[in-house]
Amino acid sequence: REKNMFLRLTFFKVKPGKMDELRQVYINEVIPAHKNHQGNRFVHLLERVDEKDQGISITAWDSRADAEAYEKSGDYEKLLGHFNEFFDGPTRLESYEIAASSEPLLLRIF
Repeated sequence: REKNMFLRLTFFKVKPGKMDELRQVYINEVIPAHKNHQGNRFVHLLERVDEKDQGISITAWDSRADAEAYEKSGDYEKLLGHFNEFFDGPTRLESYEIAASSEPLLLRIF
């Protein structure tokens, strides 16, 4: 079976009025930190439209092995620590493989 792109999603809720600060830390800390990790395709911060205090951080990897190497590096826990003052409750980390896509070749290019 072909290796599929692997995604890690961290779901979170922020304290009222803290999303702007969280976004700045994400831009300044999370995005640059991922440029050094093998197999990282992209990093996205999603902010929920209808509930402004909820978001998702998505990282995409060439393979599960690349994502697991990132996790084992300790950087995930270190970066997560930058956000503790903003979180309202625990975060939830979930992992996914892309099983079907409208543009599978494009996903491997970008």
